[in-house]
Amino acid sequence: MASYLLSVETDELDALRARFGPAPHIHKELIVDSPFLTGEGQLLTSARRRAEICYILHRGNPQEAVLLHRKTFYPRHAWRLPTGGIHQGESVLDTLAREIEEETSFQIGKGLNPVGIEAFLGVLSYNMFHKTEQRTHTFATWHFLVSAPPTAQPISLDPDEHLDGWDWRSIGEMAAVADDLERITATDDRWYHWGQFRALSHRFVANTVGDIADGV
Repeated sequence: MASYLLSVETDELDALRARFGPAPHIHKELIVDSPFLTGEGQLLTSARRRAEICYILHRGNPQEAVLLHRKTFYPRHAWRLPTGGIHQGESVLDTLAREIEEETSFQIGKGLNPVGIEAFLGVLSYNMFHKTEQRTHTFATWHFLVSAPPTAQPISLDPDEHLDGWDWRSIGEMAAVADDLERITATDDRWYHWGQFRALSHRFVANTVGDIADGV
């Protein structure tokens, strides 16, 4: 049985590439500080969480619209792609199925609104040196393109997610979404490094989904 302890398990990455095809693994070195990774709503690497999944959900054409969400405690403009924590001992694909169902009520391959996994887009891994703690946090974001029926409407099943609403934006708008996340410090510096971190996935998705659409 796989241990699934590291943010990026080599065997797990190889298995996803064998199933879905080639996908990049990009590594980032970041310098961060409190309240990121220490403050309420930003405890990204706590509770035995080794990594996270990010699902890019569309209803027919990701170039037209993919799903974003916002949480009740976020700054007003902090719309972003949905993510969910991968716990130690839990596989990436098990987490993907669980998080999609908890946040949207959609189930992979079954139910009233069956979701299909179209592509594994790749993984961003991070070493985040925390200046106050004087230690490095390791983490990763695993990205998947998923499709839902054209009329599907997400409904959260987990009140602990504190979801404040859904929005749909085109892939072409992901760079602007990333810009908004990076600008959060202008209005609320408590979310500064969080916004910078979250922007990375949106720029990654903008590039990779764009490449898929272009047939690269």
